[in-house]
Amino acid sequence: MGIFRSSSSPETISQDSAPEMKDDAKSSVIHQETASSDAQQAKWKVSKAGDGDVAMALFDSPTEIREPIDPEDERRLVRKIDLMILPYLAVCYAFFYIDKTTLSYAAIFGIREDLHLEGTQYSWLSSIFYFGFLAWALPTNFLMQRLPVGRYLGANIFMWGALLMCQAAATNFTTLAVLRALSGAAEACSDPSFMLITSMWYTRRQQPIRMGIWYTANGFGIALGGLLGYGIGNIKGSLPSWKFEFLIIGALCCIWGVVMYIMLPDSPVTAKGLSLKEKKIAVERLRENQTGVENKHLKPYQVKEAFMDVKLYLFFLLGVVGNIPNGGISNFGTIIIKGFGFSTLVTTLMQIPYGFLIAISILSCVFLNDYMARRGAQTRCYFILIFLVPNICGAF
Repeated sequence: MGIFRSSSSPETISQDSAPEMKDDAKSSVIHQETASSDAQQAKWKVSKAGDGDVAMALFDSPTEIREPIDPEDERRLVRKIDLMILPYLAVCYAFFYIDKTTLSYAAIFGIREDLHLEGTQYSWLSSIFYFGFLAWALPTNFLMQRLPVGRYLGANIFMWGALLMCQAAATNFTTLAVLRALSGAAEACSDPSFMLITSMWYTRRQQPIRMGIWYTANGFGIALGGLLGYGIGNIKGSLPSWKFEFLIIGALCCIWGVVMYIMLPDSPVTAKGLSLKEKKIAVERLRENQTGVENKHLKPYQVKEAFMDVKLYLFFLLGVVGNIPNGGISNFGTIIIKGFGFSTLVTTLMQIPYGFLIAISILSCVFLNDYMARRGAQTRCYFILIFLVPNICGAF
């Protein structure tokens, strides 16, 4: 996100970024976590290149004077934003993880035998999804910057669901592999768009909790996938169960993609559910983020700054090592469990406690971190390490 938004460093804020709040703004004290206590007087700074933040459109002039936000008005607005944003992201994220397990359920429902998958072909079907994801990751981020993010996300969900349904018509390894790669490309916008939307609507202080809430849907998605798998496994129709798996889940995703396209607002500036006053408050309260709301122009110097930040490489390393076992468990977990002697339907039900445990772990981590942050402690990295320990032990 850093390369598309203004820098979060006080020393390197671009001219078109959202300025800091004045010291006497009441709400800044509520959300302030790491910003300087002696913030300078804020005013909108317009870029000469005409590539300023879209939030400036809400104000009559760059130097418009705004009164401090009433805390009660802000609380009501945050509750309203939660209802406008979090349910859509949570359901969407649940579907994203259900998609990752459809092939796993299809494996125990007979897809390997019906498509005559031999040797490492099933493994390649698992991997090729992420090759498509990787190939389209950078282009989809550029498109996300240029296009309305809510509608772009909804369109990708619809496309991803349609491709999932098409996999039911696959008759051989090659056809299914191509569809899997395209599905991975359609899903490449998921995490970046979710984080972009969250940072667009919430202060830094509020972001970890909100990210934790929609990320919790990861666990509930696994549990729901188990229930859906059990129900689909009981369907007695003319098609094999694995085809029903792709058709039903794909259709649900298409429907949700349409809902997201219509209902999810693209930004606080264009949100139809907010009054002009609420839009201004929604933007004003984000001053302390020092990242702006939305900017349609790529800044080369910010790209350079991102690549010079050591945290970028640490997060990359953490993502790689964390997802190596995750990818294997997602695609081979049901096969492993069935190998212990469980029936096909019982194997699907075994995913339910696994999903709920993930959801509980995520919520515990974010709320414990929030509890410590309210007391001035910087504990995020410690909680990452603590909550990774059971995963590492379980993997061994």
